[in-house]
Amino acid sequence: MFNIQSRSFAVLIILLIFIGIVTRLEPLQDEQRMLKSISEDGYLMMTIARNMAIGEGMSTADGTIPTNGTQPLTSFLWAAAYWLEGGDKVKSIVWIILMQFLFATGAAFLLWRLGLQILQHRPNNSQIATLAAATWYASPVVAGHTMNGLETGLYGLAVLWIAIMLVGAKHWSLRYSVLLGFLLGVTFWIRNDAAFLILAVCLMHLFMGGNWQSREIFQRFVQVNVMGITTVLVALPWLIYNQLNFGHIMPISGQAQSLTAGFGQNLFALPSVLVEYFLVFLPIPHSIQNQLPIILVCLVFLVGIVVMLSHLWLQLQKTEERSLFVLVSLYLLGLIGFYGLYFGASYFIARYFFPLSPFLALLWAAVVVWVWQRVPWQQVRYGFAVLFIMVIIGLSVRSYLKGNQHGHFQVVEWVQQHVAKDVWIGAVQTGTLGYFHDRTINLDGKVNPKALDARKKNSVIRYVIEGKINYLADWVGIAGWLNPDDPAITQKQHENRLILKQHFELIVKDQPRNLAVLKRHAN
Repeated sequence: MFNIQSRSFAVLIILLIFIGIVTRLEPLQDEQRMLKSISEDGYLMMTIARNMAIGEGMSTADGTIPTNGTQPLTSFLWAAAYWLEGGDKVKSIVWIILMQFLFATGAAFLLWRLGLQILQHRPNNSQIATLAAATWYASPVVAGHTMNGLETGLYGLAVLWIAIMLVGAKHWSLRYSVLLGFLLGVTFWIRNDAAFLILAVCLMHLFMGGNWQSREIFQRFVQVNVMGITTVLVALPWLIYNQLNFGHIMPISGQAQSLTAGFGQNLFALPSVLVEYFLVFLPIPHSIQNQLPIILVCLVFLVGIVVMLSHLWLQLQKTEERSLFVLVSLYLLGLIGFYGLYFGASYFIARYFFPLSPFLALLWAAVVVWVWQRVPWQQVRYGFAVLFIMVIIGLSVRSYLKGNQHGHFQVVEWVQQHVAKDVWIGAVQTGTLGYFHDRTINLDGKVNPKALDARKKNSVIRYVIEGKINYLADWVGIAGWLNPDDPAITQKQHENRLILKQHFELIVKDQPRNLAVLKRHAN
């Protein structure tokens, strides 16, 4: 029988925890692996954090361009690492990796506690909670998001903490409303789309916090408002800073990513991501996620999950179970509505939906335990268990072997070999390059308000020409900026490229390395 006391189950859990620990800490064994474990956008955040630590404020481009294109609370934490190391770009990353490790480990622990709390009245609650937490922790799907140099891991930890507080609340006093509002406000500082979590919490408590007597409804209305006002007060300094200094409460990174978004363009990216998180340990290769057959299969799979959940809802008797069910459902709908219909950056969908992964892991573990107990043949059950472990280990080894790969270091290496430190460089993607070459100007507007304004006016090339940029270095696609005869461009883009060609020449176009460099003509 599959139970928490069995030696085989204990070995499985210990092995999963070991894999989770090793996966997160192995980059520390080698400097190059450590540097390449950070994502492109992680380096954007870390550049801003370092500038804060060395007294240049929230900025990029050698402290010359103020920005709010980051998630503030995590940036402050990363800044502490740079402050401890005097701004050292390599040693500070060790602290950041250790902090991310602690966030992920803490989140796994909270997921275990949440499972025990939610399922306390059901049989096998320990098995389900333990299996969910350990698999989530070891998952190669999850590990990358918790160690990317961004806010993702801390955000997942905060969401789980709030879920535990909500389902464990016995009495909503005024003090509790203020405390919860404060924590939700802090979570907003971790990532701004916590607004959808805040909305879900308010709606859940308002409509499920007790009976429907008028006095109780009014009391819940007051509690929700106290909580909401506290949340707003905590979040307000960041919103005011954004509005006063950058003209919008949404950071410029969000504006840049949604600038070219079409309505509903991300909907086709959602099924694969949600199924991948439900499967927990089994990633769907990115190369096939957007192919129509995969989308259809995932949609059918999701429909099956919805049907299963509709039956599950009828069996949920405890307030804690129903509260979590409603909270996660409302939060999911909010994220789908925003990122599926409105926002751009489809390549970040997995990151945006990451906070839902622990709850889907809990559901997955419940299904696995239920099926395990109903399969009559022990050989089949243990065969699947062995296959499960082999897949986890195989994917972890694969991730390890790919640990020295990074999509942007070829640009960094070329710049370090050929460009002096005091020379200005422009690039669309400036996370990794901007971290290692201080005088790098961002051109997609994610951390540069002037470039964002130029994008809105379709005048990025003019911005480059009229500025101090001497090199343009990025992926090989930037070589196309000198091709005015591209039939896919507008007349204005054609004119801008003709002008750029008068000022810059192509000096590197390396298709195998995905690298191109343009250099300004000598005066």
